[in-house]
Amino acid sequence: MSEENSVKKTDGAAKAAKPKKEESFRFYRVVRAVLTPLIKLLWPTEIVHKERFDEMGGGLVVCNHYAVPDTLIPVASLYKRELHVLAKAEAFECAKIANWFLRKAGAIPVHRGEPDINAVKEVLGVLRADKKLVMYPEGTRNREGTKEMLEFKQGAARFAIKAKKPVLPMVYYRMHKVFRKNWLFVGEPISLEEFYGSRDPEAYERATEKVYEGMLATRKACDAYVEPLLKGKDKK
Repeated sequence: MSEENSVKKTDGAAKAAKPKKEESFRFYRVVRAVLTPLIKLLWPTEIVHKERFDEMGGGLVVCNHYAVPDTLIPVASLYKRELHVLAKAEAFECAKIANWFLRKAGAIPVHRGEPDINAVKEVLGVLRADKKLVMYPEGTRNREGTKEMLEFKQGAARFAIKAKKPVLPMVYYRMHKVFRKNWLFVGEPISLEEFYGSRDPEAYERATEKVYEGMLATRKACDAYVEPLLKGKDKK
């Protein structure tokens, strides 16, 4: 095959692949447009320092996790054009329609507690394309609804180091209740540049600790912002 034909074939394949990608994003935007009014009605949430999210390019977005609304509120208020989120593989395996929908919506399945090369490749691909990817570093939901966070898994720090991207912490003030106002506080970006290029397990531990400390600082700032607004009102 001539070089010219090879180039044409490569270009043709790229053009053929592009509509599929755009179609996926289009699906997300249509679903988002339909769901956003309902999400905002059911779980009214003020986004504090939204400009920090908008101004950051590609990177890891980490957040505390209480329940399903945690994943829906960013869809309504932050991710307007496309969504990239790491989700447990079990959610994809319950039914074919669930797998189809989650994939179309931009979710990446990960098998917790075991090596998952495919998930790693997809996550790094998203980050290196300068996109934002959401992770819940506690690895599970806080079913008690407390402000305390569980010990973080190392995944977020590892991905940020490998892709050389910052980590953006976000914290919900409290667990969601239908029709009750909540707050999602966006913290200061966390740089892990000091760990770039490292493969030392201890470096990953220190980087994870730094992310955890950044989340604690964000929690403190969130409380300082919200509690004066509530004053004598019900904080439960």
